[in-house]
Amino acid sequence: MAATRSSPRPFARRPLRNSASTNSPPGQTLTVADISDARAPRVLQRADIGKRLETVEINPAGDMLAVPLHPSDGRGIAFVPFRNGRLGTPTYLPFPGIAAATRMTHVSWHPSGNFIAAALADVGSVAFARVQRQGDTVTLQPWGNQVLAGKYPFKAVWTPDGRHVLANNLQWGPDVAGFWTEAPRGSVISLRLSDKPAEIPNSLVSVAETGVSPEGITISPDGRFVVTTNLERSYVPTGDARKTWHSSLSLMAFEQSTGRFQRIGDYPFDGILPEAAVFDASSRYLAVTNYDHFDDTKPGGTIDFWRLDSDPLNPRPLLVRTEHSVPVTRGPHSMVLIP
Repeated sequence: MAATRSSPRPFARRPLRNSASTNSPPGQTLTVADISDARAPRVLQRADIGKRLETVEINPAGDMLAVPLHPSDGRGIAFVPFRNGRLGTPTYLPFPGIAAATRMTHVSWHPSGNFIAAALADVGSVAFARVQRQGDTVTLQPWGNQVLAGKYPFKAVWTPDGRHVLANNLQWGPDVAGFWTEAPRGSVISLRLSDKPAEIPNSLVSVAETGVSPEGITISPDGRFVVTTNLERSYVPTGDARKTWHSSLSLMAFEQSTGRFQRIGDYPFDGILPEAAVFDASSRYLAVTNYDHFDDTKPGGTIDFWRLDSDPLNPRPLLVRTEHSVPVTRGPHSMVLIP
């Protein structure tokens, strides 16, 4: 079973061809669907959670959702119990130490389920909190200091061992032409979570350069590689001299024990707005969302598959786009790997 989420932003902010139809209102509803029969999925439940759901993340135990709400809602994070395919009554909590007007673009669960990390794009930092539960009752306690992450950190992703958080800096802001249109190359960073925050602070460990606007980020299940999906300027209307007729992926090797990156390279491809990517369980293959195509004869979007490979005589890892691609409706944004 899966819960759907709304887009992090109204699509109209990034104009596309024939984009008038994409100016949808911000989402406020969670939908639970039974996909046990993939040919005949069934909607089981819909629930209004709040104004403008930013993201939806389920905890490792699979029984609690964390849904950060836009500051216009005023209630912080909705923690929603989830059992037997049903959503329970939400508990609304502010994130400790974060002003109510601060936008949380993403919240993610620690592999233990005992902590959460929040990306605070507008203030350029990542914050941490400890989660305590008694049944469906949730409380949050601050866990050490916020870490200054860079310019517009959009997502916060935990490493498999839970020692570090990775964040993608998009370099967006009111001081950038078009807010994002002329953003420079982005970056990915690693932050170390302190196990004794009263004595040792949470800290910035490593930084690696990416392509332009790395809106998606994923780490392989074995913890060895990190990929960002880079929008470049593929979304700019045809005829705009700033348009790039490509998007790209950036590949980094990652050392879990130290939290350090080794940048490998960028891989341009023919596609528009790759919002997300996810590794398969083997850590050898990568699925990438492709919002739309430059070729107008191709309807909708696709999920494209890449392979992590290397030259036996020069064993430097690289990404290879395969011929496997699955057509989907226009605008795929998010994916998860089903265990």
